[in-house]
Amino acid sequence: MKVRILRPSLGHVNGVSLRHYRPNETYEVPPSIANYLVAQGVASFEMRNREESASPREGADRRRKS
Repeated sequence: MKVRILRPSLGHVNGVSLRHYRPNETYEVPPSIANYLVAQGVASFEMRNREESASPREGADRRRKS
């Protein structure tokens, strides 16, 4: 599951240290860790794909040549 880290956190969940997760970064984590981070208010679920989160102007200037 993808989560976006909202604020720093300390401690361990299922043997995984939480101190390595940086705010404003997106991580692919196991569901148990994702649910814990979201429940604690440390992260939010990330629903966007990497391509979809790109600048909306990318590809906007494509023009058909006639």
